[in-house]
Amino acid sequence: MRRLALVLVVFALVSAPMITAIWTLIVPKYQARGEIRVRPIIPRLVFQTEENGIIPLYESFVNTQVSLIRGPIVLQRVLDQQEIRGTQWYRNPSQSLMQRLRKDTIPPLERLGDGLSVRPRPQTEIVDVSFTDRDAKDARLIVDAVLDQYIRYVAQKSDDTEDMLSRQLMDQYKMLEREIQGREKICAELQKSMGTEAPQDLISARRIRLDETQARLSELRGRIALLDSQMKQAAGTSGGDSPDREMKRKPKYHEDAEWRKLDISARTIGHNIAADRRDPNDPAAIRAHKDLEFAEELLHLREAQLDEQWNDQVADADGSGNQGKPVSVEHQLAEAQREEGLLRAEVTTQEAEFKRLFEGAQSLAKENSILQQKRKLFDAVRQRLDEKNVERNVPGPIEVLAKAEVPAEFHNDHRVVFTAVALALGLCAAGGAALITRKTK
Repeated sequence: MRRLALVLVVFALVSAPMITAIWTLIVPKYQARGEIRVRPIIPRLVFQTEENGIIPLYESFVNTQVSLIRGPIVLQRVLDQQEIRGTQWYRNPSQSLMQRLRKDTIPPLERLGDGLSVRPRPQTEIVDVSFTDRDAKDARLIVDAVLDQYIRYVAQKSDDTEDMLSRQLMDQYKMLEREIQGREKICAELQKSMGTEAPQDLISARRIRLDETQARLSELRGRIALLDSQMKQAAGTSGGDSPDREMKRKPKYHEDAEWRKLDISARTIGHNIAADRRDPNDPAAIRAHKDLEFAEELLHLREAQLDEQWNDQVADADGSGNQGKPVSVEHQLAEAQREEGLLRAEVTTQEAEFKRLFEGAQSLAKENSILQQKRKLFDAVRQRLDEKNVERNVPGPIEVLAKAEVPAEFHNDHRVVFTAVALALGLCAAGGAALITRKTK
């Protein structure tokens, strides 16, 4: 009987303190759990851009989201909520025995990070977010706040990035628009100064006219050399035979080769003016009329030369002129030299005009090339800006799949298991005491 009493006393002394400590020091807690879905594909509305479609390195992207949820920015925003500050978890934090003895106070941010669990669910698109606390209501409130602040933070960062890109695109859009307007104005001024929108055709026409004028000048210089040679020969043979006095018919203008060239040139310019439908006040039209006047002046001058040449020949034949002197040759030479001066001035004018048109055409071609390049870049920026505006409000790949839920049972309540262990230890201690007392007897 005494042995039985001893066994019971030992059992009670070992098990009772342990069971008391288990049920008084261990506080059961509830776990609230919410779910976040992270899609591997970013949806698009109309345009396919680099910001939508399949997310590259999806696992890394998910792990980054886990770090963002547990990051200090989201957790601090949770703690800044008035509802969280009013919970018992925030006001009266639970402390372990060692913390009570040391009087250590853990900051709320650290306590929130320790109690918060964020884990991607394998082989799914779901991330589990859970928080454990002795108050089920507080645990649910904290998880919902974490989910809400995380979604807001992600949306804010996305909007900030979109706003920054949109501002940069808009600045580039306006800068290119101003530059294009300025270059269009320069091109318009160059076209106005040249009097045409097709400078290459005008340059070709001016080149042909310049070549024709230079050819006439070269031919006239040959004629001047011939007349000069004839005058010198006549001066050296002043005692020679008298000129032929036989009356001849007056030759027609068209029999002269030089007159025919001048006539064809005048008729060609007149035909081009008649076929052109430009405004009479247009610079090109004004220049064309001046060219026609100059061609007609050269034609009339050639006709006067032919008339004088014929009159000189008639006077020499009738004896009314100065016999023995080459008066007609001198006169022809003087007229030819006068015509040479006019043609030389015309060549100089045409060369200066051709040079001005050629340089203007080069400048216009350069400005048009730059303008075309800027327009392509402007179209690309405008298209990119339109894409950003259309795809701006498309939902992102992250959403809250389920709000926080708290099971009715405690989370990982090991008090029953620990109690069974304490009872087992008490029985072992009682059995050992019984064996010891038996051997002593």
